[in-house]
Amino acid sequence: MRMACLFWFYRDFETCKNRLSALRAKNPGISIYGLYGGDLADAANAEAQLGPWFDDLYIFSEDQDGYWKWRHGDRMIAAWHRDRGHALPWDTIVIVQWDMLLLAPLKQLFAGLAPDQLLLSGLRSAREVESWWGWLEGSDPVKRQDRDAFRAYLAEAHGYRDELLCCLFIVACLPRRFLDLYVAAGPPLVGFLEYKLPTMARVFGMEFCTDHPYRPWWASNPATRNAPPRERLLNAVGEDIAFDTVLEEMGRPDGLRIIHPYRRPFPNQLPTGPAARALRKARRLREWINDRTS
Repeated sequence: MRMACLFWFYRDFETCKNRLSALRAKNPGISIYGLYGGDLADAANAEAQLGPWFDDLYIFSEDQDGYWKWRHGDRMIAAWHRDRGHALPWDTIVIVQWDMLLLAPLKQLFAGLAPDQLLLSGLRSAREVESWWGWLEGSDPVKRQDRDAFRAYLAEAHGYRDELLCCLFIVACLPRRFLDLYVAAGPPLVGFLEYKLPTMARVFGMEFCTDHPYRPWWASNPATRNAPPRERLLNAVGEDIAFDTVLEEMGRPDGLRIIHPYRRPFPNQLPTGPAARALRKARRLREWINDRTS
């Protein structure tokens, strides 16, 4: 199975360079493709600064605002595949967002992924979340209308009337076959990325990979709303992970090796294991000394 990376970015080009440098160093021989979804006025600058890091760079050219692109990221990925990705060499594409830390090689991170499987973090049925997840619970009339329009689309276009699936689109691996089918069907114009993609995968009869450690934090779930920091290492609400928290996780033999979000440069040469634990202890000691002498 040929694994490749689709680096999805739209701003903070210096941080993007930091991420791409780490990706290149940790993944020799793996293609890295770029998907730029930022302001079209800044596209030439994005290409000039980051183009050399990619095996191929695609500029999403529809003039849509940032909120639309966030809600319909599936349409951006489908446009990439339609216009560029279908002609590139890969079997499974790992979606890597610019504000994500990958602390190990892709082949290690996704060693349990089989050909033609999708991996979507937080995959679950709608019935598990619809009482509290804003995109499905129905109290917002705009989101409710969009949800119902997507259900109507499923019934009319695919004869599908079963329940929706949903995910938190943080860690994602998509096989070529899925994107071939998604583009051929025409990406739905309605609905939200985080329930469109998994539900359409079920419509197509695709298999999901569930044997992985990527369990994101559902911030709106009353049962986990006050979860400790270690359970928030993958979150979709923009709660930045602290550097010391990353260090602590890197020091654990069983620590998580994907972190999101982390929206600043990271010291990519820092190894995991004992060195990370030693640095974390040194930082704690320095903090203790500063507290005593201040």
